Amino acid sequence: MEELVSHLRRVPNIEVVDWTPYPHDEAWAVISSLYFTDGSVENAATIAESGEPWLPLTEWIIKENPCVKKLSAQKLYYWQEEREAYRKEHAKVWKDTATGIDAMGRKTGMVDGILCPVGRGVAPKHDTAKYWGYTSQWNLLDYPAVTFPVGKADMKTNTPKGSFVPMTDVDDEHWKLYDPREFDGLPISLQLIGRRFEDEKVLAVLEYLKQVVSVPMP
Repeated sequence: MEELVSHLRRVPNIEVVDWTPYPHDEAWAVISSLYFTDGSVENAATIAESGEPWLPLTEWIIKENPCVKKLSAQKLYYWQEEREAYRKEHAKVWKDTATGIDAMGRKTGMVDGILCPVGRGVAPKHDTAKYWGYTSQWNLLDYPAVTFPVGKADMKTNTPKGSFVPMTDVDDEHWKLYDPREFDGLPISLQLIGRRFEDEKVLAVLEYLKQVVSVPMP
């Protein structure tokens, strides 16, 4: 992402600003509580009927997820309220990026899109994709996103940094999953996020980026 941003900063018509992520852990608590509001009773019954074993990631998101509970009508309403409150807060954060006011008193010059990773790294090994924070947040917010390739992993340059200090246990767990040799040559992708109902704008911005910067980058 740093490499692409360095190219974009040299394009006259593009202004790049740093975006401070709004609490992704809070978003995960809300959306993972709303994934299976029946406590995943139906899913469990369907799996049992099939006679097939539970896959590791299915067990992780359902059986090992403390947020998966059978919600009463009151609890369901609570989490829906939390979702709407989070959407409202995030919308304000985005609006506050505005740099001007037009003749009608409306805010102008807001950020057009958020450029961010799609996941914690390149395509993960099977049964290891246990962090969804880069995508689940936009699902919760109902924001459009488009994913696009920017390059490929290179074991000669994409080597682990010895000075890395994990922020959390989850961070440390995912850091240890990376193997430069095993992931060599796999595509690296980023995503562009837009505000609600701005699907066409997101695609238009991406097309413009592709015109001014060679993507995927050599």
